[in-house]
Amino acid sequence: MATFKFDESRFRPISFTPATSRKFIDGCVYSDAGRICFQLISDGVIRITASGQGKVPGESFVTKGFQVSLMPKLAIRSGSRTVLEEWHVGDEWGARPWFDPLFEPSRDWVPRRTIVTGTLTCSDGRVCHSLALVLGAGEPIFGLGEHFGHVNKRGQTFITWSADMPSTPNYATYVPVPFIWSPRGWGLLINTYSPVYFDLGAASYDRLLIITREPLDAYLIMGSPKEILAKLYDLTGLPAEPPPKWSFGFWQSKCAYKTQDEVLSVARELRARGYPADVIHIDPPWEGNWDKYHCDTIDLEWDVKAFPRPGEMVEELHKMGFRLSLWMNPYIEPGTRLWQRLERYLVKSELGGPARPAADCQMREGAGMVDLTMPEGFQAFKEVLKDTILKYADVIKADYGEALSEDARLWNGMTGEQAHNLYPVLYMRAVYEATKEAKGYGIVWGRSGSTGVWAYPLNWGGDTPSTWEGLRQALRGLISYHASGALFASFDVGGFIGRPSDELYVRWLQAGIAVSHVRAHGTTDREPWRYAPEATLKVLRLRYRLLPYIYSESIRAIKERVPLVRPLFLEHPDDPTTYDIDDEFYLGSSLLAAPIAEEGGRRKVYLPEGEWIDFFSGEAVRGPRWLEVVHGLDTFPLYVKSNSVIPMLDHDVDHVPEGRFSGLEVHAYRASELRYPYYDDGVSATIVCSVGRCSFEGLPQGVRYAFIYH
Repeated sequence: MATFKFDESRFRPISFTPATSRKFIDGCVYSDAGRICFQLISDGVIRITASGQGKVPGESFVTKGFQVSLMPKLAIRSGSRTVLEEWHVGDEWGARPWFDPLFEPSRDWVPRRTIVTGTLTCSDGRVCHSLALVLGAGEPIFGLGEHFGHVNKRGQTFITWSADMPSTPNYATYVPVPFIWSPRGWGLLINTYSPVYFDLGAASYDRLLIITREPLDAYLIMGSPKEILAKLYDLTGLPAEPPPKWSFGFWQSKCAYKTQDEVLSVARELRARGYPADVIHIDPPWEGNWDKYHCDTIDLEWDVKAFPRPGEMVEELHKMGFRLSLWMNPYIEPGTRLWQRLERYLVKSELGGPARPAADCQMREGAGMVDLTMPEGFQAFKEVLKDTILKYADVIKADYGEALSEDARLWNGMTGEQAHNLYPVLYMRAVYEATKEAKGYGIVWGRSGSTGVWAYPLNWGGDTPSTWEGLRQALRGLISYHASGALFASFDVGGFIGRPSDELYVRWLQAGIAVSHVRAHGTTDREPWRYAPEATLKVLRLRYRLLPYIYSESIRAIKERVPLVRPLFLEHPDDPTTYDIDDEFYLGSSLLAAPIAEEGGRRKVYLPEGEWIDFFSGEAVRGPRWLEVVHGLDTFPLYVKSNSVIPMLDHDVDHVPEGRFSGLEVHAYRASELRYPYYDDGVSATIVCSVGRCSFEGLPQGVRYAFIYH
């Protein structure tokens, strides 16, 4: 259900005042465009605001080994190397031979100049603020959330606006994040949920231009890429723990299982055929809302014709080792018991009545959304979830959330525009917290979000098409999102729209087992036995064998404040070859996956510096180098970093076992001198390797294990 995009013409300026005639006073730079203040809030982090107070040692100072100058322009250096500087050349700021294309060209009276740092009047009369920085030769830019186009954003423009416009390689994203970073040693978080305009070298390849529709408020972060992300988490938060262990198993879904008998039949078939799986998901038909309302609105009541005994269904699923996932969204159908219970907490419009979602049929239905900025409304929403859907579901799929309308007026004083990207974060937080309170663990399978949503894991990549292009989009969206701060994420195996070929389904499943969470979902059958069953069974059994490594690395990711899935450029920021690789990534610290995303089983793989061992063949290869590889359906490019250990299960299971993993098979790959932290529930141990032999330190008694050396 497409939501409406933000009108980008509202960023077009009708006047512009550059920040000239600068003076530095008490931590602030005063100019013709107003005041910008700088606060050194921690080592390597400077807050830049158009309001507030300044608090820095002086107009030049050192932090985290970086030399920072605020006059005559912002500049950061590391030794003799320029890390970042404001975009300005010449005696007169903005004096350029070209007319900035952001200005409306039909308005002859608009000053013909280039936009630098300053103050603008945007086309709708809003006072906007600009920040212009220099982009270095060949400098890549990463971040901005989940985007399905090129992961290196250099040369593109974006507006951070959460929208249901699936998989388009442009502005549209479910999870916009106004955060960018460069491997040169800087990151920039714009501290707002209002839309922000980013020109990352589109109008001028050497200029980075940011325009905000609120007073400028940004955090400038200095350090290595991993240090930048760690500081980002200091500012925005982290989950206290990974999602529950069973969630790292396989999720079976489609759009949609329509009856209780169909759900139980699929669960029994998975077990009968020996497929490991942990979660069965039911989309909107559990409520019957397509028949009742002909729309994806909610009442959170079972369709008792299709699901006559939901409690018995849940009990049987649990006996078979399955958890139940149930769908919902935040758009409440008028006239229902749910509406009556939450009506006094609904978001108001500027006219005083309930604000309608800016989304197709939900607008037509006059659906309402709970005002989650209101403490009482936030709590009431959580209590409803605990009283209804969480009485049956082990996990909630929190769909949608991108449709807060611009005419909304929130309890906390924010307008719909200001809170548009905030609302999905609050929505995910409410579902996550309600689940934590009801079940004792925190998880949400969510679609939308913005800055900080990674503290309430996890998000999946929405509605990609069931094509090879869709698989590539899913990979780019996932890598882009992890490069923007996400610790855990997923996508729909097989794509959402259409039916994949056997080959495409298997390749998508192979990609899926190499990310944090793996779920098959789409508008046609997605059961793995319907697609090359021998290959899909082998792939899923490998996923479950790898779970001790994946779960340990998930705990480690939170402890070390680094994403579980890592783009190559995050691990190798000094290797320019990695900057434009959109389809390879690390899973944890030691596995490198390069999913096959084209028909035929052939692809080129880049291996960074060091020695790598092919997981399937055992062949050792030294990087940096490109390889041309060909794989049959039963394998895919998966490499182990030399001097690593991969803890695995030594046996097949049909679902994630309760308690600690036991029966470990620890594969040591040319492990010479190594101390590897190994985590499990209640376990913090170390695998110590020296002179080709390994042992455990601190592993509780009763955990069976053996080492296998490669």
